[in-house]
Amino acid sequence: MTILAAVDNDVETSAVVEVAVDLAEAYDDELVVLHVMPQKRFDSLHEAAQSPKSSSHFTSSSDSGLPYVESGRLSGEGYFVDDAMADAANVADSVVAATVDDRSNISVEGRVGTPTEEIVDAGQQLDARYIVVGGRKRSPTGKALFGSTTQSILLEADRPVVTVMSE
Repeated sequence: MTILAAVDNDVETSAVVEVAVDLAEAYDDELVVLHVMPQKRFDSLHEAAQSPKSSSHFTSSSDSGLPYVESGRLSGEGYFVDDAMADAANVADSVVAATVDDRSNISVEGRVGTPTEEIVDAGQQLDARYIVVGGRKRSPTGKALFGSTTQSILLEADRPVVTVMSE
Protein backbone atom coordinates (compact mmCIF):
# COMPACT_ATOMS: atom_id res chain seq x y z
CA MET A 1 0.00 0.00 0.00
CA THR A 2 0.91 3.66 -0.02
CA ILE A 3 0.98 6.56 2.40
CA LEU A 4 -0.03 9.84 0.75
CA ALA A 5 1.34 13.06 2.24
CA ALA A 6 -0.26 16.20 0.87
CA VAL A 7 1.92 19.27 1.27
CA ASP A 8 1.38 22.89 0.43
CA ASN A 9 4.10 25.45 -0.03
CA ASP A 10 4.27 26.25 3.66
CA VAL A 11 7.25 25.86 5.96
CA GLU A 12 5.24 23.72 8.40
CA THR A 13 4.67 20.97 5.84
CA SER A 14 7.92 19.30 6.88
CA ALA A 15 6.04 17.96 9.93
CA VAL A 16 3.54 16.34 7.55
CA VAL A 17 6.38 14.61 5.71
CA GLU A 18 8.00 13.51 8.99
CA VAL A 19 4.76 11.88 10.19
CA ALA A 20 4.19 10.30 6.78
CA VAL A 21 7.74 8.89 6.77
CA ASP A 22 7.11 7.35 10.19
CA LEU A 23 3.87 5.75 8.96
CA ALA A 24 5.48 4.47 5.77
CA GLU A 25 8.31 2.90 7.77
CA ALA A 26 5.92 1.39 10.32
CA TYR A 27 3.79 -0.26 7.62
CA ASP A 28 6.63 -0.84 5.14
CA ASP A 29 4.68 1.20 2.58
CA GLU A 30 5.78 3.49 -0.20
CA LEU A 31 5.41 7.21 0.52
CA VAL A 32 4.03 9.57 -2.12
CA VAL A 33 4.32 13.29 -1.39
CA LEU A 34 1.82 15.36 -3.36
CA HIS A 35 1.55 19.07 -3.97
CA VAL A 36 -1.46 20.51 -5.76
CA MET A 37 -1.08 23.79 -7.61
CA PRO A 38 -4.41 25.58 -7.21
CA GLN A 39 -6.29 26.07 -10.46
CA LYS A 40 -6.35 29.86 -10.01
CA ARG A 41 -2.55 29.93 -9.69
CA PHE A 42 -2.17 27.84 -12.85
CA ASP A 43 -4.62 30.08 -14.71
CA SER A 44 -2.67 33.20 -13.77
CA LEU A 45 0.65 31.62 -14.83
CA HIS A 46 -0.87 30.33 -18.07
CA GLU A 47 -2.37 33.72 -18.85
CA ALA A 48 0.84 35.55 -18.02
CA ALA A 49 2.81 33.20 -20.28
CA GLN A 50 0.56 34.16 -23.18
CA SER A 51 1.37 37.82 -22.65
CA PRO A 52 4.12 39.27 -24.85
CA LYS A 53 5.61 40.92 -21.76
CA SER A 54 6.33 37.56 -20.10
CA SER A 55 9.73 36.00 -20.40
CA SER A 56 11.59 35.14 -17.24
CA HIS A 57 9.55 37.17 -14.78
CA PHE A 58 8.09 34.12 -13.11
CA THR A 59 9.59 33.74 -9.68
CA SER A 60 8.33 32.22 -6.50
CA SER A 61 4.96 31.37 -5.18
CA SER A 62 3.67 34.14 -3.01
CA ASP A 63 3.73 32.36 0.33
CA SER A 64 7.02 30.60 0.81
CA GLY A 65 9.70 31.19 -1.72
CA LEU A 66 9.35 27.66 -3.09
CA PRO A 67 9.40 27.96 -6.86
CA TYR A 68 6.48 27.22 -9.10
CA VAL A 69 8.33 28.28 -12.20
CA GLU A 70 12.08 28.45 -12.41
CA SER A 71 13.51 31.74 -13.61
CA GLY A 72 14.08 31.74 -17.35
CA ARG A 73 12.08 28.56 -17.95
CA LEU A 74 9.42 30.31 -19.96
CA SER A 75 10.59 31.70 -23.24
CA GLY A 76 7.39 32.56 -25.01
CA GLU A 77 6.44 28.91 -25.47
CA GLY A 78 3.57 29.14 -23.00
CA TYR A 79 2.76 27.47 -19.71
CA PHE A 80 0.60 24.37 -19.79
CA VAL A 81 -0.85 21.78 -17.40
CA ASP A 82 2.15 19.46 -17.84
CA ASP A 83 4.45 22.35 -16.88
CA ALA A 84 2.32 23.10 -13.84
CA MET A 85 2.28 19.45 -12.75
CA ALA A 86 6.07 19.31 -13.02
CA ASP A 87 6.39 22.53 -11.04
CA ALA A 88 4.00 21.24 -8.38
CA ALA A 89 6.07 18.04 -8.15
CA ASN A 90 9.15 20.24 -7.72
CA VAL A 91 7.49 21.94 -4.75
CA ALA A 92 6.80 18.52 -3.20
CA ASP A 93 10.39 17.50 -3.93
CA SER A 94 11.71 20.66 -2.25
CA VAL A 95 9.71 19.89 0.89
CA VAL A 96 11.01 16.31 0.93
CA ALA A 97 14.60 17.43 0.37
CA ALA A 98 14.34 19.91 3.24
CA THR A 99 12.87 17.28 5.56
CA VAL A 100 14.54 13.89 5.11
CA ASP A 101 17.93 12.50 4.14
CA ASP A 102 16.90 9.05 2.92
CA ARG A 103 14.52 9.47 0.00
CA SER A 104 14.71 5.88 -1.26
CA ASN A 105 11.05 4.96 -0.66
CA ILE A 106 9.64 8.39 -1.42
CA SER A 107 8.19 9.58 -4.70
CA VAL A 108 6.70 12.97 -5.48
CA GLU A 109 3.71 13.94 -7.53
CA GLY A 110 2.28 17.24 -8.72
CA ARG A 111 -1.27 18.02 -9.74
CA VAL A 112 -3.31 21.03 -10.78
CA GLY A 113 -6.84 21.75 -9.62
CA THR A 114 -8.86 22.09 -6.46
CA PRO A 115 -6.61 20.80 -3.65
CA THR A 116 -9.34 18.91 -1.78
CA GLU A 117 -10.58 17.12 -4.89
CA GLU A 118 -7.09 16.29 -6.14
CA ILE A 119 -5.88 14.99 -2.76
CA VAL A 120 -8.94 12.79 -2.22
CA ASP A 121 -8.68 11.54 -5.81
CA ALA A 122 -4.97 10.75 -5.40
CA GLY A 123 -5.75 8.83 -2.21
CA GLN A 124 -8.27 6.71 -4.11
CA GLN A 125 -6.05 6.16 -7.15
CA LEU A 126 -3.07 5.16 -5.01
CA ASP A 127 -5.23 3.09 -2.67
CA ALA A 128 -3.55 4.97 0.15
CA ARG A 129 -3.56 3.40 3.58
CA TYR A 130 -3.51 6.93 5.07
CA ILE A 131 -3.68 10.48 3.76
CA VAL A 132 -1.49 12.76 5.86
CA VAL A 133 -2.30 16.48 5.79
CA GLY A 134 -1.42 19.58 7.76
CA GLY A 135 -3.89 21.71 9.62
CA ARG A 136 -4.03 25.00 11.45
CA LYS A 137 -6.07 25.80 14.48
CA ARG A 138 -8.83 28.24 13.56
CA SER A 139 -11.84 29.64 15.26
CA PRO A 140 -15.25 28.43 14.06
CA THR A 141 -15.77 31.85 12.47
CA GLY A 142 -12.45 31.58 10.64
CA LYS A 143 -13.42 28.18 9.26
CA ALA A 144 -16.80 29.51 8.14
CA LEU A 145 -15.31 32.56 6.43
CA PHE A 146 -12.22 31.04 4.85
CA GLY A 147 -13.06 27.34 4.58
CA SER A 148 -10.57 24.64 5.34
CA THR A 149 -8.94 22.26 2.89
CA THR A 150 -8.07 19.95 5.77
CA GLN A 151 -11.66 19.91 7.03
CA SER A 152 -12.95 19.18 3.53
CA ILE A 153 -10.49 16.30 3.12
CA LEU A 154 -11.57 14.87 6.47
CA LEU A 155 -15.20 14.98 5.34
CA GLU A 156 -14.72 13.71 1.78
CA ALA A 157 -11.97 11.09 2.05
CA ASP A 158 -12.99 7.44 2.00
CA ARG A 159 -9.90 6.38 3.95
CA PRO A 160 -8.21 7.40 7.20
CA VAL A 161 -6.79 10.91 7.33
CA VAL A 162 -3.97 11.82 9.71
CA THR A 163 -3.90 15.54 10.51
CA VAL A 164 -0.69 17.16 11.73
CA MET A 165 -1.76 20.33 13.51
CA SER A 166 0.27 23.52 13.78
CA GLU A 167 -0.40 26.74 15.62
